[in-house]
Amino acid sequence: MGTLAHQFDAAPLDRPARSVSKLRRDTRTMVALTCQLRIGGGAWRPGSLVDLSCSGFRIAWLPSCGPGKPIWVKIPGLEAMPAKVRWQDLGGVGCQFDRPLNPVIVEHLLRKGGRG
Repeated sequence: MGTLAHQFDAAPLDRPARSVSKLRRDTRTMVALTCQLRIGGGAWRPGSLVDLSCSGFRIAWLPSCGPGKPIWVKIPGLEAMPAKVRWQDLGGVGCQFDRPLNPVIVEHLLRKGGRG
């Protein structure tokens, strides 16, 4: 993601950033986007995306949603996409898309809701 300079690796608070960055497929970039989330077959509820990459995202908070749990995310302008929760801590909930997003779509979303 070359056009936005403010990039970082969001890491669970209980793991060193270095160990998590080795596991991360793509660099995450901070965003401020409101989305809709559904845990399994439950009801849709609003959520806040706080970082995003082609392979995943972090949401600020999602109750009753531990690692391995399937979720759906609707980002404005895109269809609902399946993902899995990979970690949860005080810093939010880290999720991985079942199918990575196209980099062009990620760039568009970052321009729309990017911070920095």
